[in-house]
Amino acid sequence: MALSSLVAADSPRLGGTSPDHVEVLAQGDIQPILVHRATRRVVDGMHRLQAARLQGEETIPVRYLDGPVSEVFLHSVAANVSHGLPLTLADRRAATRRILTSHPDLSDRAIARITRLSPKTVGAVRRTSTEEVPQSKVRVGEDGRTRPLDAAQRREAARAFLADHPGATLHETAASAGVSVSTACEVRQRMRRDEEEAPPRPAAAREVRDRDTRGGGGNPAGDRCAERGRARRAETLAKDPSLRLTESGRALLRWLNERAPDLEVGRQLMAAVPPHCAVAVADLANSYALEWQRFATALDRAVGDASE
Repeated sequence: MALSSLVAADSPRLGGTSPDHVEVLAQGDIQPILVHRATRRVVDGMHRLQAARLQGEETIPVRYLDGPVSEVFLHSVAANVSHGLPLTLADRRAATRRILTSHPDLSDRAIARITRLSPKTVGAVRRTSTEEVPQSKVRVGEDGRTRPLDAAQRREAARAFLADHPGATLHETAASAGVSVSTACEVRQRMRRDEEEAPPRPAAAREVRDRDTRGGGGNPAGDRCAERGRARRAETLAKDPSLRLTESGRALLRWLNERAPDLEVGRQLMAAVPPHCAVAVADLANSYALEWQRFATALDRAVGDASE
């Protein structure tokens, strides 16, 4: 790319480029610089750019970065701390304050990974910059997942959603309450333990039984939601290579699709469940169990009506 067409980097270096480092780089071959494709702004490589000019070059090899303009500075910081002339501690602290201002929802650990500071240091910078840093109710972690700060309220929202939609999948619950799938699973397991410890009153039990036998659960929208969730989960599992490309995995998929109630076969196939598929498989199994429970309740009611 022509040197004249490039836009100077929004550098995290408080002192700008180092003339001594530029002279050192000018003694050898110039390695490609990183350029944001949409804006032609240098993301990483201002020293190499100056060295190319010092050599009298008119062009320089580049690598392109695609993505939103709002993330260019993040990539610039991450690149400058990983190679080349190291950023000073002051540079990295200043970059942290700037990132906190532009991306207040990023977690301390995520920013620490970018700036190579400790999460504790990032947290200290956040606390001392409360007037400059916008307040956010969520944090985006290193894995890219968004987690709410008001976790207790989100857990309660998940509990309420599950109470209203007992056939909902974990992913539907997580999306509704703004929690992770693992948190939704934990909330559901805790609700089941509470139900076992405090069984419903006979009148309440009859009400639930009557509701479940009328129209398949008394909540058509919730049932349709659960059915769509099961279909999506089954489709996701069917596409997973660790299941689709292994004999034991294919056997597991056949068993799930047939909704076979043979628990002994299920226990034998349990070893075929990869760890990352465990939640989805458990979700399908729980949903199928609910359908079988409704079937049994309907049969019980039909027998009772016939006897009367």
